Amino acid sequence: MLYKTCRRLTKCKKWTPAAKMNHNDMANLHLKSGLMTRPWTVSEYKRLLESETTRFFCVENGFLIGRIIGEEAEILNVIVHPNFRRLGKAKYLICKFEKQAKNAGSAKCFLEVAESNNPANKLYSNLGYVLVGRRESYYDFVDGSKDNASILSKEI
Repeated sequence: MLYKTCRRLTKCKKWTPAAKMNHNDMANLHLKSGLMTRPWTVSEYKRLLESETTRFFCVENGFLIGRIIGEEAEILNVIVHPNFRRLGKAKYLICKFEKQAKNAGSAKCFLEVAESNNPANKLYSNLGYVLVGRRESYYDFVDGSKDNASILSKEI
């Protein structure tokens, strides 16, 4: 079952989708996102978008990319430009992805997030994601430091 905050997707704010967003736009927005982890490259996004299992949702100044494989779905990246955060865009994108994953037959959604990314961890917790694992020193930050990844999961 979708967690209560996503159950009423129709009550989520409706964001105007970006007119078009391609792998170049995605890599550029990722670079501008201010995240401390290494930004994904144009070729990484291009390869993902070519996969049949990939799902992509975008709004103005933000996007989500994930994949659906059978009974499991995985959120790979949620990117929102820093000037447009805390407006509900990430929540909206996650809810849309979960709904599509559930409609495709997935029962569970997974994601990984840096332990130090407090705003993202709070959002995922509020959406019903729970800690199911940890990867030591998984993230390489641009300043050379490392961080653990929390593996989160949610029944959808």
